[in-house]
Amino acid sequence: MIEVLALASAVSSIAGGISNAIKAGKDVNSVMPAFGKLANLEAEISIAEKGRHKGPLGRLSSTEEEGFAIAQAKMKHKEVTDELRSVCRLYGPPGMWESVVHEQAQSRKRRKDALEKEAEKRDKIFYAITVLLCIVVFGLGTSGLLWGAAILAEEVK
Repeated sequence: MIEVLALASAVSSIAGGISNAIKAGKDVNSVMPAFGKLANLEAEISIAEKGRHKGPLGRLSSTEEEGFAIAQAKMKHKEVTDELRSVCRLYGPPGMWESVVHEQAQSRKRRKDALEKEAEKRDKIFYAITVLLCIVVFGLGTSGLLWGAAILAEEVK
């Protein structure tokens, strides 16, 4: 998963490459993978905004800096989307922006589902380890109490 602090700069660099390629008159099909990367970054921003980009313990240590970085990335993505919309409509073939929006929506959904599944799996593993650890501690505590009671019972005899 991408680092939260690097989201805004990644969005800028990808959008710059797309914009330059469209202005240079490159084929639409050669630019689509870059639009897919932009959609993946949007999914990452969405997951980070929900706080699911970290494990359960990592969520406890979220900082204000991280929150501002997420907000900055979100604003940058909106700015870049507006700019790319106008570039596609000005320099691209007719219907390019509509096809880009369609492909981005599909890519974003796939990436978001994958990230959600990954976060859910990570959380399940964490909770399973936590429950197992609690059972072990409870078992050790119970056996320690029984052992101590057995020692006291022998001393009383």
